[in-house]
Amino acid sequence: MGTNVQKLKKFFPIIIASCIFAVLLVAQMSLHGNSSSASKLSISTEKVQSYQVNYANLTLETTKGTQHKLSNVKQPIVILNFWASWCRPCLSEFETLKKLVDKYGPEKILVLGVNNNSENQKKEIKQTEDKLALNFESVADKDSEITSKFFINEIPASIVFHKGKVIHFENREFDFMNKKFIALLDLKLAED
Repeated sequence: MGTNVQKLKKFFPIIIASCIFAVLLVAQMSLHGNSSSASKLSISTEKVQSYQVNYANLTLETTKGTQHKLSNVKQPIVILNFWASWCRPCLSEFETLKKLVDKYGPEKILVLGVNNNSENQKKEIKQTEDKLALNFESVADKDSEITSKFFINEIPASIVFHKGKVIHFENREFDFMNKKFIALLDLKLAED
């Protein structure tokens, strides 16, 4: 009996720490489980608000000279896709991004690439657009001003807006044709 008590004393701090951790975890989940859309987006409410303010105030000019004042675009869905020509996952996800543009057409969706190359930027953008037959234009983010405004630290990254409101965020390679994402876009477009 004495040996069992000694074993229990040895593991008692671990048991207590595990119980405290479990209580804290349950408390956090109950406090934040039904929170804002930011939690569903896996980014903070502050970032969502910042993204939306930046969206409302941003005018972007593509390498082809097209200007887009985001607050005035006619397309209800706008995707800012942060990429670079040296980023293999960025280039890989372009296949489904092109399919998405084809599916919805230019009247419903506007995709703007935000390129993060540091050297020969316009040349790299043009080569990538030609090689991969991209059906959307890109902006040369020469000094990473746009990328910094949106707090993007890793690419690929995509911010999806519906009428200026953030509805989806990805900070990894993404399949833009996956069923859940298509269902989300269809739902938002049905609201229009």
